[in-house]
Amino acid sequence: MTTLSKGVTQHRKGLKDAFLEFAKMVPIAGPHIQAAEQMFKLFSEINAEMCRDRFNRYIMGIGEICEDEVDISREHFSALVKKLVLDDEDKKTEYYIRLTVSLARSSLSDDEKMFFIHTLSELTCFDIEYARKLYITTNSHIKGFKSAAAAQVDLTSQKNGLNLRSLNKLIASGLIYEVINTHPEKNRIFNFTEELKSLLGHLFHSNDFLPSVLGIDSKQRYDVIIIEGNEFFDEFCRTSIRQKLEAGGLRVRIVKNEGAMSDIIAPFYISTRTGEGMDGEPYSTIEVFSHIDSKSFTYSESDGWKNFDPKSLIPNDDGSFNSVEFIQAIDDICSHVLRRLTASN
Repeated sequence: MTTLSKGVTQHRKGLKDAFLEFAKMVPIAGPHIQAAEQMFKLFSEINAEMCRDRFNRYIMGIGEICEDEVDISREHFSALVKKLVLDDEDKKTEYYIRLTVSLARSSLSDDEKMFFIHTLSELTCFDIEYARKLYITTNSHIKGFKSAAAAQVDLTSQKNGLNLRSLNKLIASGLIYEVINTHPEKNRIFNFTEELKSLLGHLFHSNDFLPSVLGIDSKQRYDVIIIEGNEFFDEFCRTSIRQKLEAGGLRVRIVKNEGAMSDIIAPFYISTRTGEGMDGEPYSTIEVFSHIDSKSFTYSESDGWKNFDPKSLIPNDDGSFNSVEFIQAIDDICSHVLRRLTASN
């Protein structure tokens, strides 16, 4: 909370006294004009005091975060100062400081710099925080949501005035735009323009975009998540895969169903299924899915699979199976995942 200077506090008392005098004189035609003039004079003095205080904090703030000289054109500096002193929100001063230093260090064109100056002026602190929260929820793995799209919709579908106004203002300012959505629920999905990414980069530090900053929990990360299936061979299959992958140094988690994806995440998912081919013969599959950070409600896509004949599976007393094809499929899947993870590191 900003502490008012002593001079502003004194003006506040004077303004109160002037209002009392004015209230007493309103019914009388004449003397109240003098009280009104006194109020306007006090308003001017208060405004001048606040402008000086804000400008001083602005200049000192630039010096605190920028040891070298700030090289910014007279036109841009004039625009920044004008927007600063006329802004309704005093707490936006810090944003003006950061934008000034960032623009001075950038290679943006004059038009681009002026765009960000005007955009900052038009947005409220709530708008800016809303944009940051929207960016974080869309680009982070938020606990409680299967996909980035679901996390985003949870925020943008809130029907209160502040959120709706901020969402529409971001659209009108050219910072976000609605994308075509084929999801059955027809929820609105938004993409970010490069201007929004740049603006947030000007105003915040990289660690300001961590979910923990907003008190939001991130999903627990694993290397591989194995989803349980109903096939008679599934338990042996997932146990064998888990042992082989853990022997390779990976963190593996087995879950009962896809509902767990709201709380955990991994680069790869493995599941089994059984189907029927074009020839009417049954087949079984071990399939690998890779995680995708898309703006859709889908969080994974197929990354590879191995088929085998379920009729060739001969169970042993210990729960294992005598099937060269089946064992080879397990080995191939594990090799594929280990190779993919090694390549991505």
